[in-house]
Amino acid sequence: MNKEITRRSVLLECLDIMRQSLRICSVNYEARMPKEGMEEQFNAFEKKCAILRDLIQAYESEPVRAALAEWQIRLMNGEKPEMDI
Repeated sequence: MNKEITRRSVLLECLDIMRQSLRICSVNYEARMPKEGMEEQFNAFEKKCAILRDLIQAYESEPVRAALAEWQIRLMNGEKPEMDI
């Protein structure tokens, strides 16, 4: 595995894992309808996929990239920036 590990690649990998889990919980492994008795897990994986897609899309925006760069600079300067999560 010679691929560079980046924030984006990690998020994409997590999205792939969540999609696989969603398929496992679905009828015919199509990620369209939950298997009987697996509705709760299916819905949770759907929500996680949506959140990851939103994060990946947000990461591509310039304001988010600028904020991450500023945060990284502050860390390198020894500051401990607060996280607004």
